[in-house]
Amino acid sequence: MRYLEAAIRLGSLRKAAQEVGIGQPTLSQQIRRLEEDLNVVLLIRRANGVLPSAEARILLPHIRQVLQADRALREEAGLINGLRSGSVRLGAVTTASQILLPRVVPLYRNSFPNVRFSVWESGSQGVRDSVTNGELDLGLVVRANDPASDASLTATDLISDEVVLCVSRRHPLAGKSTVGIQDLAGQSWVVSAHGFALRELVDTAFAPPAQDIVYETTNPHTSLLMVAARVGIAMLPRHTLRDHCADEVVTPATDWEPPQLTVCMIRRSDTQPAPAVRKLIQALREVSADWSRDHPIVR
Repeated sequence: MRYLEAAIRLGSLRKAAQEVGIGQPTLSQQIRRLEEDLNVVLLIRRANGVLPSAEARILLPHIRQVLQADRALREEAGLINGLRSGSVRLGAVTTASQILLPRVVPLYRNSFPNVRFSVWESGSQGVRDSVTNGELDLGLVVRANDPASDASLTATDLISDEVVLCVSRRHPLAGKSTVGIQDLAGQSWVVSAHGFALRELVDTAFAPPAQDIVYETTNPHTSLLMVAARVGIAMLPRHTLRDHCADEVVTPATDWEPPQLTVCMIRRSDTQPAPAVRKLIQALREVSADWSRDHPIVR
């Protein structure tokens, strides 16, 4: 099953064989034996790779659950003599990568050098989907307000930050004592790409017309550079301004309450985290608590 999951995820028997450390003929033979045992075709083999069959798509969530349980069992056994092996696959949005992971990753890797650790950065929706289908053990996603309930995931709030209006120091809005919603009409906007929680917040709260959006990006630091260059205005988490373009970008007072973005830790509800994952959860909670104490939100 491990061979099949790798082949489906990578779309290639050759890449799957390289990942699991066996020859491609052996891997292909083992997958064919699995197909014979289950009496279903699992892979659609093509000249340029493989695709999962309809039957494999139905079975894949169960296969990943079995593999995760097997990994957890092996790690629990290894924990008897200390955490000497294991693996953790973490997905994170940019905000989490900037605030939490520079402290969490070295702390974790120094504490558990034999654990295989990997991080994939993407938007909130991409990370959430990958946790749901079992490709990731944990996800750090950003949500605005309260997320829609999802019984398949367990979510834990870690840190929160205000989302503030950012304009160039030379922008006309920078000189206003208080900026109102009506002052945003006709302004050029720099926004996050679709699939990112910050974009959802901006679209919902401020609804900038499509013709006013002049720059879309996946990186908040790029947003700041564009704001500093007077390309447009932006709504960004306050932490983004620390140490970046501090002399070029200002956050004028507004007549609306700054919305908040919260970084949540998510995992699947139907499985217990393996020991290596539990240790990462502990590290994330500790670092998040320290950051929240150092950066309180003042109303």
